[in-house]
Amino acid sequence: MNIQLVDSLAQIINSLTREEKQILQTKINLTDSLKDNDKEHQSWHEFINNTYGSIDDESFIRHPQGEFEPRELIE
Repeated sequence: MNIQLVDSLAQIINSLTREEKQILQTKINLTDSLKDNDKEHQSWHEFINNTYGSIDDESFIRHPQGEFEPRELIE
């Protein structure tokens, strides 16, 4: 950990107004939230990569899905 950097950041944060500190906290929270979402997204891709092609049975097929009733057009 770079102590000089930490001290510099502390000085900057201490010089912020209350409103600026709230904005900074919101930005930090959003950034953390996006990182968490990215991890979940990566986990999904990892799952697909790990399971894709896992069924070696060539006779395995997707059965017909049937007919869907016509729906009214949305205008």
